[in-house]
Amino acid sequence: MFTKEERDRMRQELLESFRPQPPPPKPTPSAISEERWADPPHEAVAQQAAASAEAFAKVVQKDTYEARRRRQEAKELAEFSDPRAAYQRELDRFMEASRVIETEYVMIGGFREPRYRTTCHRGKGDPDWGL
Repeated sequence: MFTKEERDRMRQELLESFRPQPPPPKPTPSAISEERWADPPHEAVAQQAAASAEAFAKVVQKDTYEARRRRQEAKELAEFSDPRAAYQRELDRFMEASRVIETEYVMIGGFREPRYRTTCHRGKGDPDWGL
């Protein structure tokens, strides 16, 4: 099998492998700035620009202004061709208008008056307080 020297050497190597490694030295501020502002190689810049241009071309090809407009027109035509949708739009418009009228006006003595009338009067002693 193994001799005593080989076993001791293997044991020593194994123990050294479990020993924690010292942390790498921190880079100096000048090294950090050189790394940050160093010009990247032209090949890397060209590859990145090509990938970006390809992705942009796919987006433009897939979703052009004309395609978006055609989709919107098809949607509008589908809505207006259905008579139930037209009736529902009219009902919605009527209900919204009546809701606005009810919230902005109140009936006082048989007359429609604005609900919130602002005056320049400040207190209950004024003759038209609360109008």
